[in-house]
Amino acid sequence: MANETGGFGFRSVYTLGSTPATQGLSEYPIKSAPGKGIFQNNPCSKQGAGDTGYLQDAANATMDDGITGGYQWANNAANILPMTGVFNGAFYIDGTTSKPTWANSVASGQTFGTDYNTGSSDGIGFVNDNPNQEYVVKADAAAAVSIMVPDLTYNVEDGATAGTTHEGQSQSKLDIGSSAAAGAGQAAFMIVRVANDPLNNDNSVLNSNLIVRFAPGSIGSVKY
Repeated sequence: MANETGGFGFRSVYTLGSTPATQGLSEYPIKSAPGKGIFQNNPCSKQGAGDTGYLQDAANATMDDGITGGYQWANNAANILPMTGVFNGAFYIDGTTSKPTWANSVASGQTFGTDYNTGSSDGIGFVNDNPNQEYVVKADAAAAVSIMVPDLTYNVEDGATAGTTHEGQSQSKLDIGSSAAAGAGQAAFMIVRVANDPLNNDNSVLNSNLIVRFAPGSIGSVKY
């Protein structure tokens, strides 16, 4: 049976060692009226230029801070900050309706009003930032077992298909052609294994489901 085709970004599963995941989420600020949308299940990072420190979607070919993201993301690019984790929704005060809003995504240009509880006009992004978290993601090409080794790293595919504004869900896949050697200049993710999914486990063709993790040195406070 052929693999299912639709991308869904990075869905959290177990953590390293196959222990259950707590699914805990940390809060990070989002600047009002972001230049690029931020979609659920996409990897995200802090901006390294411009609105430094604010959350951005790293699946975009050019991220909000003007630094290259998507399939060309590299952990030693100028001014780049490490990946923060995987985005899992947002809370903000809608700048037009002044209503508290919980959403899967934040659209490009979405303005925020002032939260009268905090006095802040920033939005809040909820992120799974556990560096030991594993994710299931769909491959955009065949993924032979021989490429599932710890000295190769991979990126999310280009942000042209980063998400759907209807549901706010990522449509991204893992870009198999973006492989880079681990270390300086590496990509963001390592392939751990093929997912145990009978409908999507044929890794000899595109669209198999894979288990990945963030590569050491690409997430958190440490980078090459």
